Amino acid sequence: MEYAILFMVLFLSAIFLKSKKQIDQVNKLNNLLFIKKEPGSYVKALDRILERKQSPKNIMINVLQKTTGLFYMGRFDEVISILTNDLTNVPKNWEPIYYQNLILSLYFKGETKKADENMNKAKSMLEEFKDNNYYKEMIEIVYAVSDYHKGKKTKDYFQELSKNGANDYRKSMGCYFLGLIFKSENNKGESVAQFNLAAEYGRGSFIEGLSRGNVK
Repeated sequence: MEYAILFMVLFLSAIFLKSKKQIDQVNKLNNLLFIKKEPGSYVKALDRILERKQSPKNIMINVLQKTTGLFYMGRFDEVISILTNDLTNVPKNWEPIYYQNLILSLYFKGETKKADENMNKAKSMLEEFKDNNYYKEMIEIVYAVSDYHKGKKTKDYFQELSKNGANDYRKSMGCYFLGLIFKSENNKGESVAQFNLAAEYGRGSFIEGLSRGNVK
């Protein structure tokens, strides 16, 4: 009986330590990307993680997270290539992130037709997850960017995102599209103000460069 209890204690301790290690890893990665705003360092950190021996599922998850960093670096070709050629059998609960990175990369790369095709392909899955608090905002962003490219300029949504986005990079996305909308309305003052905010919130990402390019 004593050995059984000891085994159970050791087993539970191992699970706890493993979970704590995973949580610490996620927090460090999020700090690099969203607080320090260093997508390049985030990608390098994931490359180091991918050098370790791990399960196929963990490799898939880490590669998928890497594409998030590559997306914010503006390396859209790499994101598209990895997601369409290298990743297969993505677990259902990771599909929202998979399609977020793929669809947004296609839109920002200017491949609107392919982005729309993937949007249609992913729509039933996005609808399934849209009320999940973890995925809700990222799915709303994908829909809003898709609508923008279809001529539906959802100014109210981007204004909300620019103020209340879950992190600065999402806020920068809201400001950037507001800048584009105001620019199309010939409202130079508001457009420049939003692009400047987008550049500040999006520091270190491709959005900073795009935004600064729009105020020259």
